[in-house]
Amino acid sequence: MSAAPEVERHADAGHFLEAAQDWLLEAEVENNLPLGIALSWRGRGPADPPPYWATIRDANGIVGCAFRTPPHQLGVTRLLPAGVAPLVEDVGRVYSSLNGVGGPTADAEAFARDWVARHGGTWKTRFRMRLHELTRVSFPALLSPGSLRKATEADLPLAREWVDAFVRDVGLSVAVPDMAQRLIGQERLFFWVDAGHECAMVSSSRETRSCCAINMVYTPPQFRRSGYATAAVATLSDALLKGGRRFCCLYTDVANPTSNSIYAKIGYRPIRDDVEIDFSP
Repeated sequence: MSAAPEVERHADAGHFLEAAQDWLLEAEVENNLPLGIALSWRGRGPADPPPYWATIRDANGIVGCAFRTPPHQLGVTRLLPAGVAPLVEDVGRVYSSLNGVGGPTADAEAFARDWVARHGGTWKTRFRMRLHELTRVSFPALLSPGSLRKATEADLPLAREWVDAFVRDVGLSVAVPDMAQRLIGQERLFFWVDAGHECAMVSSSRETRSCCAINMVYTPPQFRRSGYATAAVATLSDALLKGGRRFCCLYTDVANPTSNSIYAKIGYRPIRDDVEIDFSP
């Protein structure tokens, strides 16, 4: 009989990456979120509440990872089923309560069931997402007029307005403070501009060894149904691939067939369904 998986907790993102990066890179697109978050946290000092970085191992090596940067939910990768119970136990030693968990659907739901069984309360699915991968852009035959422009400090008021609208539309549980300022400072926020008017917004994030994520895709109501967001996503994705990325990835709302269809037309293919789950006392 093989030994049960064990959880190894890591002091910081740097130590987590030393232990887990090779394993995460074996499925780089699927693991873009934990990789990207850990890379962005590498080198940071202590925080309160403390972040959580963990690998789950059995006799053959790593069988899953988990991470949390409060106040965000716990995130999990694919997990060996036998690793769920020891992970729940270890997370409970660090946090007396959790606001939720996110990750591959079956794995996040397994964690949620075990967490509630041990700690009480209830769990409820808040958001179902679909992860897509792109290796080559298929541009529409008729691309919407305009061009992609990198946002600058002068665009900050508009960027803040549109980022806030995006957060409301998507229903993010926790918004990053002044995300617009951060993205502009990192030169990762872009506008699609037609006839001198900003018509759509898109950003890149979580750059890993061979992958980069696309997010913050937003079109204000007066410019919708004109193909501007499609043009922006296609153009930025193409630039990232030509700039050295092997893959681009993005998440869509499973309940929104329009966005899923649009991204499929430019070359994004679904590879996994994820879920975000909220915990209540």
